[in-house]
Amino acid sequence: MTTTMTTNPLNIINKNETRDNDFFGINECAVNGGFEFADDWSRPYFKSAHKVISRCELWNWLQKYEPEEGCGFMFARNVPELDRLSEEMHKDPVNDGHSGASYGCTMRNMEFIAKHGYQAFKAEITNSKK
Repeated sequence: MTTTMTTNPLNIINKNETRDNDFFGINECAVNGGFEFADDWSRPYFKSAHKVISRCELWNWLQKYEPEEGCGFMFARNVPELDRLSEEMHKDPVNDGHSGASYGCTMRNMEFIAKHGYQAFKAEITNSKK
């Protein structure tokens, strides 16, 4: 069953069944600042990537995307959606600090949110700190 998130201004479709209307964290990040549970180093990268994926309306694409074996996000080529995300991310000065590895890690975390939801990501990070 497909459900539309009623409070989502971008009308992104959540194909996963969930009781959380904000599956990708779009509203929580906008209202509460988002990623308050992440460490100080990661938080700005997560917020920037999350904002760009939301603005580009690519959460549903990311939910289905499987990076090519051995390439991941860092070495992916000829993927228009990733090129668009990268271009948009470079508009945010926060991302001047990205190395290839930090970009790949950030995108893997965004992939987790796309496939499992923001609340599941929050729980993973919070539980890993215990």
